[in-house]
Amino acid sequence: MIAFAVLSTVVALATPSPSPSPKPTPNPWRQLEFGTPTLGGAPSGHIAVLGGWVAVKRDGRQAHACISFKNESSVTATRVVIDFIITSRERDQTATLKLDRRGTFSPGVDINGWSSMQNWQSGSNRRYDENCTGTSVAVAAFPLLSARLATYTILRVEYADGTEWQP
Repeated sequence: MIAFAVLSTVVALATPSPSPSPKPTPNPWRQLEFGTPTLGGAPSGHIAVLGGWVAVKRDGRQAHACISFKNESSVTATRVVIDFIITSRERDQTATLKLDRRGTFSPGVDINGWSSMQNWQSGSNRRYDENCTGTSVAVAAFPLLSARLATYTILRVEYADGTEWQP
């Protein structure tokens, strides 16, 4: 019995104890609540927003926004200009990011950007990046530090036949 106790003690001492797990590094970005500016969600200029997100860096030095959309017109679109409006918790507008997207946007085709901040951080796809915009400043900006909500406004759509739409 004594030999068993000694052997158990030797085995216990020889078995390494689990090392403490390192704490994960916190994400330097925080995603803002993103939503449509109206209850109806009707397309503006025949451009339907399929999804999007806006994130700001916790240190207040960068903001990034991405969107996915579809041309619901019967004519090919060649340019879509979108403002991402960033607001505080009190709904005061604190910043605006502009995306001036040029290309060939055929009717009924999804034009996808990054579907989430997490996908953007872990991937690389130049085509998805084309549906994104951002800003970077050298010193923390209070508008980015106080940012809580984000929405979008479609400002302009140009079509291949020379017509255009503005609100």
